[in-house]
Amino acid sequence: MEYTTFTIKAVILLVALLLARQEVSATQSWVSSLYQPGVDSIEIVRSALDGRSQLSYDCHKVLSQLLANHTDPDVLQYFDSWGRVGSGRIVGHSRYPGNYDECMHVKSSLLPQLKTKYCTASLTIPGSTPLQLGVCSPQQCTPEDLSQLYNISVQDTTVSVTCQSQDYKLPPGSIAALVVVGIVVLFALVATVWDGIYQIVEHSRNDDSQEYESLRTEFPLKYILCFSLYTNLKQTLSTSQPPGALGCLNGIRVVTTTWVVLVHTFLTCLFTIVDDAAWFTQDFFNRMASQIVFSFDCIVDSFFLIGGILLAYLQLTALSKSQPNVLTFLKSIPRLCLHRHIRLTPSYAFMLLIYITLLWFVWDGPYWPVPNPIRTMDNVCVSNWYFNLLYINNFSKASSLCAGWSWYLSNDMQFFMMAPFFIYALHRIPKIGVAICSTMVLASTLLSIVVSHKQQYPFAIGGFPKYSFKPNFQSVLPFYTVPWVRFQPYGIGLLVGFAIWNLRNMSFKFPKKYNILLWCIATCLCVSVIYGPYSAVMGHHVISLAENDLYHSLGRLAWTVGVSCVIISCSLGQGGWINGFLSWKVFVPLGKLSYCVYLIHLPIINVLVYGSRNGTYYSTLMFTRDVVAMMFITYLIAVPFSLIFEVPFINLNKLLNRTKPAENKQVKDEHNNGENCNANQNHSEKERLLTKKNLK
Repeated sequence: MEYTTFTIKAVILLVALLLARQEVSATQSWVSSLYQPGVDSIEIVRSALDGRSQLSYDCHKVLSQLLANHTDPDVLQYFDSWGRVGSGRIVGHSRYPGNYDECMHVKSSLLPQLKTKYCTASLTIPGSTPLQLGVCSPQQCTPEDLSQLYNISVQDTTVSVTCQSQDYKLPPGSIAALVVVGIVVLFALVATVWDGIYQIVEHSRNDDSQEYESLRTEFPLKYILCFSLYTNLKQTLSTSQPPGALGCLNGIRVVTTTWVVLVHTFLTCLFTIVDDAAWFTQDFFNRMASQIVFSFDCIVDSFFLIGGILLAYLQLTALSKSQPNVLTFLKSIPRLCLHRHIRLTPSYAFMLLIYITLLWFVWDGPYWPVPNPIRTMDNVCVSNWYFNLLYINNFSKASSLCAGWSWYLSNDMQFFMMAPFFIYALHRIPKIGVAICSTMVLASTLLSIVVSHKQQYPFAIGGFPKYSFKPNFQSVLPFYTVPWVRFQPYGIGLLVGFAIWNLRNMSFKFPKKYNILLWCIATCLCVSVIYGPYSAVMGHHVISLAENDLYHSLGRLAWTVGVSCVIISCSLGQGGWINGFLSWKVFVPLGKLSYCVYLIHLPIINVLVYGSRNGTYYSTLMFTRDVVAMMFITYLIAVPFSLIFEVPFINLNKLLNRTKPAENKQVKDEHNNGENCNANQNHSEKERLLTKKNLK
């Protein structure tokens, strides 16, 4: 009996072991097939060629040849480059790009005429996260042919295929743009050589240095030297500031610019190359530090505040010296706006020119934008670019906005054109000026509430918020960019600039206890705006429509007031070590580059991110690495961009701004000849020096 029982147990155990061995063998076979190069793509092509598909003749022919020779190592490279589903599906991995470069470099002696292109197949599977798979396609196959491949292999699936363009021949528009950019660069190089020769001659002939200095200020040399890279670099790297400058604004400008790059780097990577987006966002949002990223609405408010403060402070200083009447002031407005356009538009226009016509040809990759239908980084810009140069693109809808980040420049220009009237009122009748600015700020606050309530645009973009209303994300840009919603920080900036100008003239200092109170207010307001909504963002509190509206309006107001308290204290020399840090001389040249950094940062981020070959599993450490890298590369590229496309036109603008009326042909001093811009203003001393040179 015992023997029989033992025998039965042994048989059962033996059968179990055999079954387990078969299961393990089957599992090993499946795993090995999964990682065998090209096996998935071979099966997909084989299924499509069995007669059930309706491939085009040329595509069917070349795929048949590839399949017949798939054991050849060179042909196997073609199949190996396809993207195939791997790990990470549970944590949100939905894109498997394959190997782009392997696909683009397929060469086989068996198929010498084979040419490939990279495509992406988007598969919508019911009950599952959509998939995007890289497909290495012969040139003969169309996107419709490739859709047939997956429709046969994967049942009940909607497939759409897009293919990268392999035509990198510049179209006429891009050639024209390249010629224009090349001419400006060449002119800058010629001006630099000319300036270098002048510097050498000047140092070798000290006895005639005054003579050569006068020639430097003659037409056309003084205009040519505006483009000298050597002179412009010295000007950019200079840390000197005029007396009475608000040094703390340099630090705030640089910190704010860094914040902009941080947010745009995060968002671009998250929606492009992050493979574990669902997992990473859940982990990242649970950290309070994430609020720094998702409080991006405060960033541009800081820029508007700085712009209002600087304009009010500088204009009040100029008005106090000239004391113009109303008619003289009104006559100066067109010229003021013209110089503002000259200051901002050239570098802005060149950025758009490069961004629209040339940037697409810089790089490639599986994430690179697919031409639709024009080979450009932004199809909208092809037809709407002039809205940007007219500074009215902030009124465009999201689908019609060219270079989306440039809406800030349009608002800033519109505010600049209105501000002189407010500043003149502050100068002539301060009480009325303060009342007007305060009314405008109040009106902007009320309009923010009204527009937010009507559009129901949620303030919590990240996290897991819960709303008592249905959020409307479609109206994000119209609400986000219109000037009547954005005027709050700029109007407060005008008032703060007026206050700083008055307090400095009175040599006013806050008593210590009031200065401490000022910093406490600044800390409480700024911290509450960033971290106050954290509980609601995480879904622990249901956000009502009234709370949403109030945060949109009062949150922006609170942030602006908090930063204003910091600026006022630092401008009066009572900011302590924080003022020392913000006024650090290193921030002076970095602050000069901040405009160009803002212009070019997103195109650079796009090139570096879209040019990636594979996705990545993100972490806070990798995010920090990417931000630091983007900042370094952006500032590095901003230097030559500023020296060629910004600083020369700033110099020309200064020359034009210093032009004197034609009837005033006298010059105060030979030392100031370089400050005069009219070619007809010839001084007898300069003629004497030129005559002396000719005699020699």
